[in-house]
Amino acid sequence: MKLGKLFSEISKSASSSRVLGIDVGSSSIKVVEVQDRDDVLSLTTYGEIQLGPYTGKEVGQSVILDPKQEQQALVDVIRESAVKADKAVFSMPLSSSFVTMINLNAGPEEDVAARVRVEARKYIPVPISEVTLDWAEVESDVNKVKNNRSVLVAAIQNQALNRFKTLMQFVNIKEPPTEIECFSSIRGAFKEKEDNIAIIDVGAVSTKLYIAHKGLLQRMHRVRAGGAIATSRIASTLELTFEEAEIKKRTIAKDDANFPEVARIHDSSYERTWQEFRQVINEYESSLDIKLDVVYLTGGGSIFPTVKGLVKEVLRQNVKYVNTFNKFSYPAFMEDIVHELNPTFHVALGAALRIFE
Repeated sequence: MKLGKLFSEISKSASSSRVLGIDVGSSSIKVVEVQDRDDVLSLTTYGEIQLGPYTGKEVGQSVILDPKQEQQALVDVIRESAVKADKAVFSMPLSSSFVTMINLNAGPEEDVAARVRVEARKYIPVPISEVTLDWAEVESDVNKVKNNRSVLVAAIQNQALNRFKTLMQFVNIKEPPTEIECFSSIRGAFKEKEDNIAIIDVGAVSTKLYIAHKGLLQRMHRVRAGGAIATSRIASTLELTFEEAEIKKRTIAKDDANFPEVARIHDSSYERTWQEFRQVINEYESSLDIKLDVVYLTGGGSIFPTVKGLVKEVLRQNVKYVNTFNKFSYPAFMEDIVHELNPTFHVALGAALRIFE
């Protein structure tokens, strides 16, 4: 599915070039460069840079950069990663976007364009004039109600869109195709043999749930709970600095004497999140009389040792870590670290894949 304004197509002539996937989060920027080599997608380089130090804060903290700081951070990560691509696909943060599914009672031949714009006003919390709006009708066999047509509506704040266009031009990437991060995430996880999947993306300040059918977004739910919030709670309870708590969270092993206490504090930060996600998934499965094939975990905050077990226990689903790197070839020496890299670079990889669809 392609949406014309927000998700512009790239010509097939670019498919032999290097392409950069860019994911700007609230605590770091991730980039991956891929190349089509004789119809084999190859990873050529990747990099991540923490944003906290650009504002005088610590690694792992969520920050808001001014334009110059953001430009410098992107320049730094591209330089340090030795990126050579002059084409990119940019994944817009969900915080600057709005996505919803609208169901319209309309016959199969009826033109619903005018109705979509009217209905969108009911859901988008800012004036329509302040966003770039796009929509696409979703043809899905999960929707079998007569004269019920499902429309996926997407909007990006104009201010944010212009900000990121300027950011790309600053690094000599002109008019990059742009899409909202949920679509990059689904593309990165999608497999032909799995009709119904969910993706849980544990970010720095929020955790998102996406439900997709045959690669098409069906439901989305977001909760304010993330890795930076969990780190702050660990720091406060154990009387550590944020940086000390972040290091402990990232490196602590299950056999560490302090692990039970750190895990208790960490896991309590997500209790409401997993319960809400279970309700959303149960309602979706019940309303359509289906069962999810798998729930994929992604995002830097998903790596903590207890997350997979807790999500599996609460959701009562088949839970796996996402493995987007399996869509690419990469150097043999990376085999041991790919497992750790997958959740962090999943969105950037999904964005880069867009050009090869």
